[in-house]
Amino acid sequence: MARAPMNSAERLSSLIAEIEAEAYARGQADARREFLDAIGTPGGQLAGAKAGRGSRGKQAAPKRKPGGRKRAPRGSVPGFVERALQGGQALAPPEILERAATHMERLIKLASVRTELRNGRRTGKYELKDGRWSLAAGSAAEETGDPAPAEPSPGSETGEAAGSGAPTG
Repeated sequence: MARAPMNSAERLSSLIAEIEAEAYARGQADARREFLDAIGTPGGQLAGAKAGRGSRGKQAAPKRKPGGRKRAPRGSVPGFVERALQGGQALAPPEILERAATHMERLIKLASVRTELRNGRRTGKYELKDGRWSLAAGSAAEETGDPAPAEPSPGSETGEAAGSGAPTG
């Protein structure tokens, strides 16, 4: 069946419907933009929104936040824990952290200290008694002469061969 031409009332009605649809879409976009600005995501992108597949690797690395925490240098935790326990006094992990003297030692986290203590306990380096940690008797640090041994080892420059009185040569 052939369609009859629209009269002026029908044309006017369809034009109004188009204008309303466009205005509704603009209103939705404006509301979304205002909402995103209100929650603090500038640029109108949701915080959890991910980039599409084609743009991977093209984005710049995220900038460090001003209040971001630095990390302690790699390998600094074992030496710090050993030095803290050198006095022979048994300490709890938070007490070990309180002994941090340098800026780099203050960057060490409690979880790192606890991990070092657990790993050292398995190797026989540290002992745990009543929730307090200490260096194990005859620990690897004392045997190898690692950081700040409590006493000079026999035969070192400060204590020649114990009891012989004559230099070895």
